[in-house]
Amino acid sequence: MWTTNSLPPKLMSEIEAREPANRRLWFYSLVASLPIILVVHIVLFNPRGLFANAQKGQPSSAAPGAATCVSTLDRSLSLRCISFQGHLYAVADIHLQSQEIVFTTSDDGQRKSFPEVAGNLTRAGMKPLLVTNAGIYGTDNHPLGLLISPKGKLHEANTKTDTGPARGNFSWDSAVFQISDDGMASIVPVRNWRESRHIIAATQSGPQLASAGKINQSFQARSNWSYRRTAIGVDQSNRKLVHLVVSREPVTLFDLATFMVNKLHCSEALHLDGDLSAFYVPSAPEKFLFSDPGERIVTVLSVLQKTGK
Repeated sequence: MWTTNSLPPKLMSEIEAREPANRRLWFYSLVASLPIILVVHIVLFNPRGLFANAQKGQPSSAAPGAATCVSTLDRSLSLRCISFQGHLYAVADIHLQSQEIVFTTSDDGQRKSFPEVAGNLTRAGMKPLLVTNAGIYGTDNHPLGLLISPKGKLHEANTKTDTGPARGNFSWDSAVFQISDDGMASIVPVRNWRESRHIIAATQSGPQLASAGKINQSFQARSNWSYRRTAIGVDQSNRKLVHLVVSREPVTLFDLATFMVNKLHCSEALHLDGDLSAFYVPSAPEKFLFSDPGERIVTVLSVLQKTGK
């Protein structure tokens, strides 16, 4: 065992000369480690606080358990992508206090592309945040079911269910999605629909996916009929909150209904279209979710931002 007292004088003086530098090095190391110590303290004693500010800074389109659908999005539109039971869905959450849903149709009886529809709406003073196809039309490019637009009622409710022009989405459990002048949304079986001056927007389609929070009992869990689909639902806890959905992959009606009831918690839901379904978002670089179906449409659902009147 040895001590510094037993060292030669020359070596002892060298050690004493180095001590101030060593003390400075130790001091700087301590200062540099303070941020790390602080972070460890926060994580151990307040693990949620570390992420509070980051969560507050998320854009309005972000939602828990959801992925970003597009690279850039108008902050007034809430759009999320959700994976559920092996399928990916895009969901637009429409808040009827600040937004409105309008239904329109081609004025000249011609089918239009999604960009043409958005352009026509903009020129008419209605700048759409999102456009999709909704409602049924015939070979003459005119609506076949109930359609109430800003111009008024363009077609009566269609109660036929089996033959003639009532095939397809009118074949069974046809229903009406409607919005009243108090901003409340609802979905009503067409057989129960009653005309009212308080209904300001409506479209008829089918089949109804869910009612009173329960999936349509006529759907089969195993079905061969799978398509890319669009649908609309009313939130079970807030009738001024509407969920608009498009699937990326082909899904069955049972798949879609299960997603809207079990994941989105819709009290009521309505199938809008299949096979060539799409969301068109004019403000997004990608424009289409999830791909351009190449479809030209007649009856249109558009989401607009409400303006003061």
